Amino acid sequence: MNAKGGDQTRLTKNSLEDRNPVWSPDARKVAFTSNRNGNFEIYLMNANGGERKRLTKTRADESSPTWSPDGTEIAFHSDRSGKFEVYVMKANGKGQRRLTHSPSGEQAGFPAWSPNGNRIAFTSVRGQHLDISVMSDDGTRL
Repeated sequence: MNAKGGDQTRLTKNSLEDRNPVWSPDARKVAFTSNRNGNFEIYLMNANGGERKRLTKTRADESSPTWSPDGTEIAFHSDRSGKFEVYVMKANGKGQRRLTHSPSGEQAGFPAWSPNGNRIAFTSVRGQHLDISVMSDDGTRL
């Protein structure tokens, strides 16, 4: 849509749920979350809604994609380890790797890259407490 809210264009049409859209830094792609295959996975499409590609293929729920500032990677959270943790992958879906290893009873999610791409902020759930934590872009703690 334009800045005033007019000229809206629908990019997806799905009987289930498409959510969490995020623009690539070059505005040519949109990463998003969908449960169109039974569980929530990360997808990628052209900014005009064409050429959709499923990037994650697990039985886990995966959500909250966020692009690295240079557009080469996407961070997201997933419960594929049995609890939510932060993962990162190349923008084409390859090279998926877990960045957080939360202690028992804790979880991590909702990643956000720093503007320079050197750090990732994320939420940490510890019992009833929700905190914001930061790690380096390779998953090591600062």
